Amino acid sequence: MHTGPRANYARPLLERAYDNPAARDLRRRQRLYQELAVRGGVTFVILVFQIVFPIEPEAIARRIALIALCGLFLNWPYYLAARSGRGYRAQAYARMLADILLMSLGLYVAGGLAAAQYLGVYLIVTIYAGITFSSRACLMATAAATASYGAILLLQHAGILSAPFDLPNAATIAAFNLVILNIAGALTAILARALRDSRRRLRATAQELERFVEAIPDVIYVLDRAGRLSLWNQKLESVTGRGAEDLKGKPLIDLLAEDDRDAFRAALASGLEDKPFEVASRLGGADGALTAYQWTGAALTDEHGQVSGLTGVGRDVTERQRAEEVLRQRESEMRQLQKIEAIGRLAGGVAHDFNNVLTVVIGRCQLLLARYQPEDPVYQDLDQIESTAQRAASLTRQLLAFSRNQASAQQPLDLNTTVASVSDMLGRLIGENIRLAVTLDPTLDLVMADPGQIEQVIVNFAVNARDAMPDGGRLSIATRNITLNAEFVSVHPGAIAGPHVLLEVRDTGLGMHEATRQRAFEPFFTTKAPGKGCGLGLSTVYGIIKQHGGCIAVESAPGRGAAFSVYLPRIEAAIEAPRVDAGRGPFPGGEETILIAEDEEAVRGLVCEILRRLGYRVLVAGDGVEALALSQRFPDRIHLLLTDVIMPGMDGRELAERMLAARPDTRTLFMSGYAEPPIPDDVLLQKPVTPDALARKVAEVLRQPPPHRRHAVGAGPALAD
Repeated sequence: MHTGPRANYARPLLERAYDNPAARDLRRRQRLYQELAVRGGVTFVILVFQIVFPIEPEAIARRIALIALCGLFLNWPYYLAARSGRGYRAQAYARMLADILLMSLGLYVAGGLAAAQYLGVYLIVTIYAGITFSSRACLMATAAATASYGAILLLQHAGILSAPFDLPNAATIAAFNLVILNIAGALTAILARALRDSRRRLRATAQELERFVEAIPDVIYVLDRAGRLSLWNQKLESVTGRGAEDLKGKPLIDLLAEDDRDAFRAALASGLEDKPFEVASRLGGADGALTAYQWTGAALTDEHGQVSGLTGVGRDVTERQRAEEVLRQRESEMRQLQKIEAIGRLAGGVAHDFNNVLTVVIGRCQLLLARYQPEDPVYQDLDQIESTAQRAASLTRQLLAFSRNQASAQQPLDLNTTVASVSDMLGRLIGENIRLAVTLDPTLDLVMADPGQIEQVIVNFAVNARDAMPDGGRLSIATRNITLNAEFVSVHPGAIAGPHVLLEVRDTGLGMHEATRQRAFEPFFTTKAPGKGCGLGLSTVYGIIKQHGGCIAVESAPGRGAAFSVYLPRIEAAIEAPRVDAGRGPFPGGEETILIAEDEEAVRGLVCEILRRLGYRVLVAGDGVEALALSQRFPDRIHLLLTDVIMPGMDGRELAERMLAARPDTRTLFMSGYAEPPIPDDVLLQKPVTPDALARKVAEVLRQPPPHRRHAVGAGPALAD
């Protein structure tokens, strides 16, 4: 055996031995040994044949034996010459021709033409040359044998060589044997060529199979019935860090984690019962680390249909498991978002109904307060009722913020300015035992946001951080530009890839468990003691950020504090100077005709009473259908349609569109505490409605440009310039 780098390699079918010089030298020496063994065997057969069937006369027998022994003696110089490795093919042809000459000499000694019946001895060389070397060598040997024997016959016919004796019909026998010799040589050459082509194709197929198997990124393995490795690809060696000699005959199960071996052993037993199997087991690496693999396999059967071993594939599923974990996390977040969205819709609906109640309570209280003096005891009671109702209205606004239906006055905003303006207040809010650190990016881009709502977000974060650090700590606020990529979006449902501005608020407080973190943005969920919080702070933050088209993420662990990250889309716009409020004056009034459409009777009555006190002419309808019919019957001009948005039958948007089609000069004002999609501020009266807000908003809308230049928005926000 050769001692090259791939000696004793355990993957013979996948070995690139044909490209290995040492392997080629090995095969050549093996063929030489075979050739020398055949030559020695032929000599032995000739000697035994002479003993069993004595040749007469005895002198001829001795000469034939001497020639046979001479051929056997030549094996030694043949072997020495072949060891040098020079002219290997030329040496092989020389040996072939020498054998033919010896055989021809033997035939001459045996009688020349009289020995024609022994011409078949040439087939030994021609057949061996064809099988071992090539079809060309076979034809060459056949031609040399024919020429050599023909030369003997010519020399005998010319009288140069004498024939020991004559054989009847010797010429016919010789001619016939020569024809048979050449036919056999030609057929052997054809078979040799077919065999060589078959070997070449088999070799090419084996090499292609090897390249294919080695290119597969999975482990390919073949086991015997005992589970020992008999064939594998390079992937197994690279993963385990073991060489071919180390893996040869090694049980595959010994390469796996000990905890997984029982399951793998059971899978192999199932495979030996001719059942496909699939099992997860960790494979030990070169550094001792365990890698998750999914093993599949099936039985190998022999020609009798019996299971002779197992074969299969081992696939690294680390990335798949990581992807599945990310998917599970995203599904969990999606379920949480869906849960929050459902709660948000519920909160919006509750706020809508609650705003109607508060509209009546606050409106009636303010109307009654106008009848009494501050020193009157009844005034104090009414004032307390009105203050309590205003607190309830504040809670309603928080619910609306969570459901993303709170009124928002967004404008180009520099977050640095907002954070800086609220920092002084935060210092007083969080206390002296908590250190406030503010880090602002001077190159921060603008966002489209409501300054008041962003301040509300920061304050809510600060209050939560203060409560999470009863013994003091550090509160950090930072801003910077950031670009969200597809990877971030894939694990944060609701996020949108692209340039954003990051507002990060981090504390060193108690932190949250995973279950608490998952519910952090749910309304009315709180970990604070009773009376310390209502659970609307973070839910309000969530709604505000979503209303601004951004997203929010929280990272926290027990004892490691919490970090809230707010991502708002960046914009490119100049900062406009804020509009200055002109101040409050007396309640404005007028004599215009106003059509009211409101399905809540108490609200409808309150609004009618306020407007009539202001001098307006009021038409009243309980829903959209009734209001449309009333407008069609009313002969005079209707200056303003004051309508609720959400009503049974026909909602306020549809009513406004149909009114505008019939009365293009009628202006529209919506009343709503909950509308989706949102309605522009210039045509919206936010519930709960107060007498002051109602009077001023009605007067403002009546002073707007003629509505015949305005267009309906269908499913959009009412009427817009």
